Amino acid sequence: MSRWWTRITRMDLLVLIYFIAFASMILSPFVLSVTMWLIPALALFAWQPGQIGDHPRLSKRALSLNIFDRKQQPFLLLIGLFGIILFSGFQTEDWPYWWERLRIRLPFLILGLSGMILPGLPARRLHAILAMLLGFMTLMCLGVGVNYLLHAAEIQLAMQRGQPIPVPRNHIRFSMLLAMSLLGGFELIRSRYIYRWKWERQAQILAVFFLFFMLHFLAVRTGILAFYGGAVSIGLWYAIRFRRVWVPVAVLGGFALLVWSGYHILPSLKSKIDYMRYDLSMYQKGEGGLYADAGRIVSLETGWKIFTRHPVFGIGAGNLRQEVNRIFASDYPQFVEPLTPHNQFLYILAGTGAIGLFIFLFCFYGPLCFHRNQHTPLLIGFYGLVSTMFLLEHTIENSIGTGFVTLFLLLLMLHQRPPETL
Repeated sequence: MSRWWTRITRMDLLVLIYFIAFASMILSPFVLSVTMWLIPALALFAWQPGQIGDHPRLSKRALSLNIFDRKQQPFLLLIGLFGIILFSGFQTEDWPYWWERLRIRLPFLILGLSGMILPGLPARRLHAILAMLLGFMTLMCLGVGVNYLLHAAEIQLAMQRGQPIPVPRNHIRFSMLLAMSLLGGFELIRSRYIYRWKWERQAQILAVFFLFFMLHFLAVRTGILAFYGGAVSIGLWYAIRFRRVWVPVAVLGGFALLVWSGYHILPSLKSKIDYMRYDLSMYQKGEGGLYADAGRIVSLETGWKIFTRHPVFGIGAGNLRQEVNRIFASDYPQFVEPLTPHNQFLYILAGTGAIGLFIFLFCFYGPLCFHRNQHTPLLIGFYGLVSTMFLLEHTIENSIGTGFVTLFLLLLMLHQRPPETL
Protein backbone atom coordinates (compact mmCIF):
# COMPACT_ATOMS: atom_id res chain seq x y z
CA MET A 1 0.00 0.00 0.00
CA SER A 2 1.53 3.30 -1.11
CA ARG A 3 2.09 6.08 1.38
CA TRP A 4 -0.37 8.96 1.14
CA TRP A 5 2.21 11.62 0.30
CA THR A 6 3.33 9.73 -2.79
CA ARG A 7 -0.10 10.35 -4.29
CA ILE A 8 0.11 14.15 -3.93
CA THR A 9 0.11 16.00 -7.27
CA ARG A 10 1.13 19.55 -8.05
CA MET A 11 -2.54 20.45 -8.48
CA ASP A 12 -3.12 19.27 -4.89
CA LEU A 13 -0.31 21.53 -3.73
CA LEU A 14 -1.69 24.44 -5.76
CA VAL A 15 -5.04 24.11 -3.96
CA LEU A 16 -3.22 24.09 -0.60
CA ILE A 17 -1.09 27.10 -1.55
CA TYR A 18 -4.19 29.06 -2.50
CA PHE A 19 -5.85 28.27 0.83
CA ILE A 20 -2.76 29.48 2.70
CA ALA A 21 -2.71 32.61 0.54
CA PHE A 22 -6.36 33.40 1.32
CA ALA A 23 -5.78 33.00 5.05
CA SER A 24 -2.60 35.10 4.99
CA MET A 25 -4.32 37.96 3.12
CA ILE A 26 -6.21 38.50 6.37
CA LEU A 27 -3.85 37.15 9.00
CA SER A 28 -0.24 37.58 7.84
CA PRO A 29 1.18 39.69 4.96
CA PHE A 30 4.57 38.03 5.56
CA VAL A 31 3.16 34.55 4.93
CA LEU A 32 1.40 35.90 1.83
CA SER A 33 4.74 37.14 0.47
CA VAL A 34 6.30 33.72 1.04
CA THR A 35 3.32 31.96 -0.52
CA MET A 36 3.61 34.05 -3.69
CA TRP A 37 7.02 32.46 -4.32
CA LEU A 38 5.71 28.91 -3.86
CA ILE A 39 3.64 29.16 -7.05
CA PRO A 40 6.61 29.83 -9.39
CA ALA A 41 8.51 27.05 -7.60
CA LEU A 42 5.57 24.75 -8.26
CA ALA A 43 5.56 25.80 -11.90
CA LEU A 44 9.30 25.26 -12.42
CA PHE A 45 9.83 21.90 -10.75
CA ALA A 46 8.20 18.50 -11.20
CA TRP A 47 8.65 14.94 -10.01
CA GLN A 48 7.68 11.46 -11.06
CA PRO A 49 4.66 9.87 -9.34
CA GLY A 50 5.77 8.33 -6.07
CA GLN A 51 8.94 10.44 -5.92
CA ILE A 52 7.65 13.58 -4.24
CA GLY A 53 10.49 15.44 -2.58
CA ASP A 54 13.13 12.96 -3.82
CA HIS A 55 13.90 13.80 -7.43
CA PRO A 56 12.91 17.38 -8.33
CA ARG A 57 13.54 18.36 -11.93
CA LEU A 58 12.60 21.19 -14.23
CA SER A 59 9.17 20.59 -15.70
CA LYS A 60 8.85 19.94 -19.42
CA ARG A 61 6.61 22.97 -19.78
CA ALA A 62 9.30 25.19 -18.24
CA LEU A 63 11.99 23.79 -20.54
CA SER A 64 9.85 24.27 -23.65
CA LEU A 65 8.46 27.68 -22.71
CA ASN A 66 7.92 30.12 -25.57
CA ILE A 67 6.73 33.43 -24.15
CA PHE A 68 5.66 34.63 -27.61
CA ASP A 69 3.27 31.73 -28.16
CA ARG A 70 -0.27 33.02 -28.73
CA LYS A 71 -1.48 30.95 -25.76
CA GLN A 72 0.82 32.96 -23.48
CA GLN A 73 -0.43 36.41 -24.46
CA PRO A 74 -2.83 36.90 -21.49
CA PHE A 75 0.01 36.20 -19.05
CA LEU A 76 2.40 38.38 -21.04
CA LEU A 77 -0.05 41.24 -20.56
CA LEU A 78 0.11 40.74 -16.79
CA ILE A 79 3.88 41.14 -16.96
CA GLY A 80 3.26 44.46 -18.73
CA LEU A 81 1.71 45.80 -15.52
CA PHE A 82 5.11 45.34 -13.88
CA GLY A 83 6.83 46.92 -16.89
CA ILE A 84 4.90 50.19 -16.50
CA ILE A 85 6.70 50.88 -13.22
CA LEU A 86 10.00 49.52 -14.47
CA PHE A 87 10.15 51.86 -17.48
CA SER A 88 8.97 54.80 -15.41
CA GLY A 89 12.36 54.66 -13.71
CA PHE A 90 13.87 57.12 -16.22
CA GLN A 91 11.91 59.94 -14.50
CA THR A 92 12.75 58.92 -10.96
CA GLU A 93 14.20 61.24 -8.33
CA ASP A 94 12.85 59.50 -5.23
CA TRP A 95 14.54 56.10 -5.72
CA PRO A 96 13.40 54.46 -2.46
CA TYR A 97 9.74 55.08 -3.35
CA TRP A 98 10.29 53.79 -6.91
CA TRP A 99 11.89 50.61 -5.59
CA GLU A 100 8.93 50.16 -3.26
CA ARG A 101 6.50 50.51 -6.21
CA LEU A 102 8.55 48.00 -8.20
CA ARG A 103 8.61 45.50 -5.34
CA ILE A 104 4.85 45.75 -4.85
CA ARG A 105 4.23 45.12 -8.57
CA LEU A 106 6.64 42.16 -8.66
CA PRO A 107 3.81 39.56 -8.33
CA PHE A 108 2.57 40.56 -11.78
CA LEU A 109 5.95 39.47 -13.15
CA ILE A 110 6.46 36.25 -11.21
CA LEU A 111 2.85 35.04 -11.41
CA GLY A 112 2.59 36.07 -15.06
CA LEU A 113 5.61 33.87 -15.83
CA SER A 114 4.20 31.11 -13.62
CA GLY A 115 0.94 31.20 -15.56
CA MET A 116 2.83 30.52 -18.77
CA ILE A 117 4.23 27.30 -17.31
CA LEU A 118 1.39 25.92 -15.20
CA PRO A 119 -1.14 23.64 -16.88
CA GLY A 120 -4.85 24.32 -17.04
CA LEU A 121 -6.83 24.05 -13.82
CA PRO A 122 -9.76 21.58 -13.93
CA ALA A 123 -13.14 22.95 -12.88
CA ARG A 124 -13.27 20.63 -9.87
CA ARG A 125 -9.99 22.06 -8.55
CA LEU A 126 -11.21 25.63 -9.00
CA HIS A 127 -14.43 24.82 -7.18
CA ALA A 128 -12.49 23.15 -4.36
CA ILE A 129 -10.47 26.37 -3.91
CA LEU A 130 -13.65 28.48 -3.93
CA ALA A 131 -15.27 26.13 -1.38
CA MET A 132 -12.25 26.47 0.92
CA LEU A 133 -12.44 30.25 0.63
CA LEU A 134 -16.16 30.19 1.41
CA GLY A 135 -15.62 28.00 4.47
CA PHE A 136 -12.67 30.06 5.73
CA MET A 137 -14.53 33.38 5.44
CA THR A 138 -17.57 31.85 7.15
CA LEU A 139 -15.43 30.89 10.15
CA MET A 140 -13.76 34.32 10.21
CA CYS A 141 -17.11 36.11 10.10
CA LEU A 142 -18.50 33.90 12.85
CA GLY A 143 -15.60 35.03 15.04
CA VAL A 144 -16.18 38.68 14.11
CA GLY A 145 -19.88 38.33 14.92
CA VAL A 146 -19.23 36.74 18.32
CA ASN A 147 -16.73 39.48 19.18
CA TYR A 148 -19.30 42.12 18.23
CA LEU A 149 -21.95 40.55 20.45
CA LEU A 150 -19.54 40.49 23.39
CA HIS A 151 -18.56 44.17 22.96
CA ALA A 152 -21.56 45.67 21.14
CA ALA A 153 -21.82 48.89 23.14
CA GLU A 154 -18.14 49.80 22.84
CA ILE A 155 -18.03 48.97 19.12
CA GLN A 156 -21.13 51.05 18.33
CA LEU A 157 -19.65 54.01 20.20
CA ALA A 158 -16.42 53.66 18.21
CA MET A 159 -18.37 53.48 14.94
CA GLN A 160 -20.02 56.80 15.71
CA ARG A 161 -16.48 58.23 15.68
CA GLY A 162 -15.77 56.66 12.28
CA GLN A 163 -14.09 53.45 13.46
CA PRO A 164 -14.92 50.12 11.73
CA ILE A 165 -16.19 46.94 13.38
CA PRO A 166 -13.06 45.06 14.53
CA VAL A 167 -11.92 42.37 12.08
CA PRO A 168 -8.55 40.62 11.71
CA ARG A 169 -5.98 43.23 10.63
CA ASN A 170 -7.43 45.55 7.93
CA HIS A 171 -11.20 46.03 7.49
CA ILE A 172 -10.92 47.02 3.81
CA ARG A 173 -8.87 43.93 2.86
CA PHE A 174 -11.21 41.76 4.92
CA SER A 175 -14.28 43.09 3.11
CA MET A 176 -12.49 42.70 -0.23
CA LEU A 177 -11.95 38.98 0.34
CA LEU A 178 -15.46 38.66 1.77
CA ALA A 179 -16.95 40.14 -1.42
CA MET A 180 -14.96 37.73 -3.60
CA SER A 181 -15.91 34.75 -1.44
CA LEU A 182 -19.56 35.64 -2.07
CA LEU A 183 -19.07 35.66 -5.84
CA GLY A 184 -17.28 32.34 -5.48
CA GLY A 185 -20.16 31.00 -3.39
CA PHE A 186 -22.66 31.90 -6.11
CA GLU A 187 -20.45 30.05 -8.61
CA LEU A 188 -20.44 26.96 -6.39
CA ILE A 189 -24.23 27.01 -6.15
CA ARG A 190 -24.61 27.61 -9.89
CA SER A 191 -22.27 24.77 -10.79
CA ARG A 192 -23.80 22.43 -8.14
CA TYR A 193 -20.36 21.58 -6.79
CA ILE A 194 -20.23 18.85 -4.14
CA TYR A 195 -17.00 17.35 -2.87
CA ARG A 196 -18.49 14.29 -1.17
CA TRP A 197 -21.72 14.76 0.80
CA LYS A 198 -25.15 15.85 -0.37
CA TRP A 199 -25.59 18.27 2.56
CA GLU A 200 -22.72 20.41 1.23
CA ARG A 201 -25.07 22.23 -1.14
CA GLN A 202 -27.32 23.32 1.73
CA ALA A 203 -24.22 24.38 3.69
CA GLN A 204 -23.04 26.47 0.75
CA ILE A 205 -26.40 28.23 0.49
CA LEU A 206 -26.46 28.95 4.24
CA ALA A 207 -22.87 30.24 4.13
CA VAL A 208 -23.67 32.57 1.22
CA PHE A 209 -26.70 34.01 3.03
CA PHE A 210 -24.64 34.48 6.21
CA LEU A 211 -21.74 36.17 4.42
CA PHE A 212 -24.16 38.35 2.46
CA PHE A 213 -25.59 39.55 5.77
CA MET A 214 -22.11 40.08 7.26
CA LEU A 215 -20.97 42.08 4.25
CA HIS A 216 -23.71 44.62 4.93
CA PHE A 217 -23.42 44.35 8.70
CA LEU A 218 -19.71 45.23 8.62
CA ALA A 219 -20.70 48.29 6.53
CA VAL A 220 -17.35 48.65 4.76
CA ARG A 221 -18.21 50.69 1.68
CA THR A 222 -15.38 49.33 -0.44
CA GLY A 223 -16.46 45.73 0.11
CA ILE A 224 -20.18 46.41 -0.41
CA LEU A 225 -19.72 48.43 -3.59
CA ALA A 226 -17.11 46.01 -4.93
CA PHE A 227 -19.46 43.07 -4.45
CA TYR A 228 -22.30 44.82 -6.26
CA GLY A 229 -19.88 45.92 -8.98
CA GLY A 230 -19.06 42.25 -9.54
CA ALA A 231 -22.72 41.18 -9.28
CA VAL A 232 -23.90 43.83 -11.76
CA SER A 233 -21.11 42.83 -14.17
CA ILE A 234 -22.31 39.22 -14.07
CA GLY A 235 -25.88 40.45 -14.48
CA LEU A 236 -24.91 42.47 -17.55
CA TRP A 237 -23.12 39.43 -18.97
CA TYR A 238 -26.27 37.34 -18.55
CA ALA A 239 -28.43 40.13 -19.98
CA ILE A 240 -26.27 40.38 -23.12
CA ARG A 241 -25.74 36.66 -23.65
CA PHE A 242 -29.23 35.39 -22.80
CA ARG A 243 -31.17 38.62 -23.48
CA ARG A 244 -32.38 38.90 -19.91
CA VAL A 245 -32.35 42.64 -19.34
CA TRP A 246 -34.12 42.27 -16.00
CA VAL A 247 -31.09 40.62 -14.33
CA PRO A 248 -28.81 43.71 -13.87
CA VAL A 249 -31.88 45.86 -13.16
CA ALA A 250 -32.91 43.45 -10.40
CA VAL A 251 -29.40 43.49 -8.92
CA LEU A 252 -29.31 47.31 -8.84
CA GLY A 253 -32.84 47.46 -7.44
CA GLY A 254 -31.94 44.91 -4.79
CA PHE A 255 -28.84 46.92 -3.88
CA ALA A 256 -30.88 50.11 -3.40
CA LEU A 257 -33.49 48.26 -1.34
CA LEU A 258 -30.89 46.57 0.85
CA VAL A 259 -29.05 49.83 1.56
CA TRP A 260 -32.32 51.57 2.47
CA SER A 261 -33.56 48.73 4.68
CA GLY A 262 -30.09 48.15 6.16
CA TYR A 263 -29.87 51.81 7.18
CA HIS A 264 -33.08 51.40 9.19
CA ILE A 265 -32.32 47.91 10.57
CA LEU A 266 -28.55 47.56 11.06
CA PRO A 267 -27.04 49.97 13.62
CA SER A 268 -23.58 49.46 12.13
CA LEU A 269 -24.63 50.52 8.63
CA LYS A 270 -26.59 53.48 9.98
CA SER A 271 -23.58 54.67 12.01
CA LYS A 272 -21.28 54.37 9.00
CA ILE A 273 -23.62 56.29 6.65
CA ASP A 274 -24.30 59.00 9.25
CA TYR A 275 -20.58 59.46 9.87
CA MET A 276 -19.89 59.64 6.13
CA ARG A 277 -22.51 62.37 5.73
CA TYR A 278 -21.01 64.28 8.66
CA ASP A 279 -17.52 63.87 7.21
CA LEU A 280 -18.61 65.27 3.84
CA SER A 281 -20.40 68.19 5.49
CA MET A 282 -17.19 69.10 7.33
CA TYR A 283 -15.29 69.00 4.03
CA GLN A 284 -17.81 71.37 2.44
CA LYS A 285 -17.25 73.76 5.34
CA GLY A 286 -13.49 73.59 4.80
CA GLU A 287 -12.98 71.83 8.13
CA GLY A 288 -12.26 68.30 6.95
CA GLY A 289 -8.60 68.10 7.87
CA LEU A 290 -9.10 65.36 10.46
CA TYR A 291 -11.68 63.26 8.59
CA ALA A 292 -11.09 60.26 6.33
CA ASP A 293 -13.52 61.00 3.49
CA ALA A 294 -12.39 64.61 3.23
CA GLY A 295 -8.81 63.39 2.92
CA ARG A 296 -9.83 61.01 0.13
CA ILE A 297 -11.52 63.80 -1.82
CA VAL A 298 -8.48 66.06 -1.47
CA SER A 299 -6.23 63.18 -2.59
CA LEU A 300 -8.29 62.98 -5.81
CA GLU A 301 -8.00 66.72 -6.33
CA THR A 302 -4.24 66.46 -5.81
CA GLY A 303 -3.92 63.60 -8.29
CA TRP A 304 -5.84 65.53 -10.91
CA LYS A 305 -3.63 68.59 -10.39
CA ILE A 306 -0.51 66.48 -10.95
CA PHE A 307 -1.97 64.93 -14.11
CA THR A 308 -2.97 68.28 -15.63
CA ARG A 309 0.60 69.53 -15.08
CA HIS A 310 2.18 66.35 -16.52
CA PRO A 311 -0.46 64.89 -18.87
CA VAL A 312 1.65 62.68 -21.15
CA PHE A 313 4.13 60.75 -18.98
CA GLY A 314 3.00 61.89 -15.52
CA ILE A 315 5.26 63.04 -12.73
CA GLY A 316 6.94 59.62 -12.60
CA ALA A 317 5.80 56.66 -10.52
CA GLY A 318 8.75 57.12 -8.19
CA ASN A 319 8.16 60.84 -7.73
CA LEU A 320 4.46 60.74 -6.91
CA ARG A 321 4.76 60.67 -3.14
CA GLN A 322 7.09 63.66 -2.89
CA GLU A 323 4.89 65.69 -5.28
CA VAL A 324 1.77 64.83 -3.24
CA ASN A 325 3.58 65.89 -0.05
CA ARG A 326 4.55 69.19 -1.67
CA ILE A 327 0.99 69.96 -2.84
CA PHE A 328 -0.57 69.05 0.51
CA ALA A 329 1.93 71.27 2.32
CA SER A 330 1.25 74.26 0.06
CA ASP A 331 -2.47 73.88 -0.78
CA TYR A 332 -3.96 71.81 2.06
CA PRO A 333 -1.93 72.54 5.22
CA GLN A 334 -4.92 71.70 7.45
CA PHE A 335 -4.59 68.00 6.53
CA VAL A 336 -2.26 66.18 8.87
CA GLU A 337 -1.47 63.22 6.58
CA PRO A 338 -0.87 63.66 2.82
CA LEU A 339 -2.65 60.95 0.82
CA THR A 340 -1.78 59.67 -2.64
CA PRO A 341 -4.85 59.52 -4.94
CA HIS A 342 -7.44 57.05 -3.63
CA ASN A 343 -8.36 55.93 -7.12
CA GLN A 344 -6.22 53.46 -9.03
CA PHE A 345 -6.85 55.04 -12.43
CA LEU A 346 -6.07 58.54 -11.18
CA TYR A 347 -3.01 57.24 -9.33
CA ILE A 348 -1.66 55.87 -12.61
CA LEU A 349 -2.58 59.06 -14.49
CA ALA A 350 -0.68 61.18 -11.98
CA GLY A 351 2.32 58.85 -11.89
CA THR A 352 2.69 57.78 -15.52
CA GLY A 353 0.30 60.05 -17.44
CA ALA A 354 -2.09 59.21 -20.27
CA ILE A 355 0.49 56.90 -21.85
CA GLY A 356 0.79 54.90 -18.64
CA LEU A 357 -2.99 54.67 -18.18
CA PHE A 358 -3.47 53.44 -21.76
CA ILE A 359 -0.87 50.70 -21.26
CA PHE A 360 -2.40 49.78 -17.91
CA LEU A 361 -5.92 49.46 -19.34
CA PHE A 362 -4.63 47.42 -22.28
CA CYS A 363 -2.61 45.05 -20.09
CA PHE A 364 -5.15 44.67 -17.29
CA TYR A 365 -8.31 44.20 -19.35
CA GLY A 366 -6.63 42.61 -22.36
CA PRO A 367 -6.82 39.02 -20.99
CA LEU A 368 -10.60 39.18 -21.39
CA CYS A 369 -10.05 38.96 -25.16
CA PHE A 370 -8.26 35.58 -25.03
CA HIS A 371 -9.32 31.95 -24.55
CA ARG A 372 -13.02 32.89 -24.44
CA ASN A 373 -12.41 34.54 -21.06
CA GLN A 374 -15.22 36.99 -21.81
CA HIS A 375 -17.66 34.05 -21.62
CA THR A 376 -16.70 33.15 -18.04
CA PRO A 377 -19.17 34.74 -15.57
CA LEU A 378 -16.91 34.42 -12.51
CA LEU A 379 -14.00 36.12 -14.31
CA ILE A 380 -16.38 38.86 -15.52
CA GLY A 381 -17.58 39.28 -11.95
CA PHE A 382 -14.02 39.47 -10.67
CA TYR A 383 -13.17 42.22 -13.17
CA GLY A 384 -16.30 44.11 -12.13
CA LEU A 385 -15.39 43.74 -8.46
CA VAL A 386 -11.80 44.89 -8.94
CA SER A 387 -12.76 47.75 -11.28
CA THR A 388 -15.14 49.07 -8.62
CA MET A 389 -12.37 48.83 -6.03
CA PHE A 390 -10.07 50.72 -8.41
CA LEU A 391 -12.54 53.61 -8.31
CA LEU A 392 -12.45 53.69 -4.50
CA GLU A 393 -8.86 52.71 -3.65
CA HIS A 394 -5.38 52.47 -5.17
CA THR A 395 -5.76 48.72 -4.74
CA ILE A 396 -2.55 47.45 -6.34
CA GLU A 397 -0.31 49.98 -4.61
CA ASN A 398 0.03 47.74 -1.53
CA SER A 399 1.16 44.15 -1.21
CA ILE A 400 -2.17 42.69 -0.03
CA GLY A 401 -4.15 44.31 -2.85
CA THR A 402 -1.60 43.22 -5.46
CA GLY A 403 -1.61 39.68 -4.07
CA PHE A 404 -5.40 39.58 -4.19
CA VAL A 405 -5.60 40.75 -7.81
CA THR A 406 -2.76 38.63 -9.19
CA LEU A 407 -3.70 35.41 -7.37
CA PHE A 408 -7.31 35.50 -8.51
CA LEU A 409 -6.42 36.53 -12.06
CA LEU A 410 -3.95 33.65 -12.30
CA LEU A 411 -6.48 31.21 -10.84
CA LEU A 412 -9.33 32.18 -13.15
CA MET A 413 -7.18 32.36 -16.28
CA LEU A 414 -5.65 28.93 -15.58
CA HIS A 415 -9.16 27.58 -15.34
CA GLN A 416 -9.74 28.64 -18.95
CA ARG A 417 -6.84 26.51 -20.17
CA PRO A 418 -7.39 22.84 -21.05
CA PRO A 419 -5.70 20.57 -18.48
CA GLU A 420 -2.38 19.39 -19.87
CA THR A 421 0.50 17.27 -18.72
CA LEU A 422 3.02 18.83 -16.38
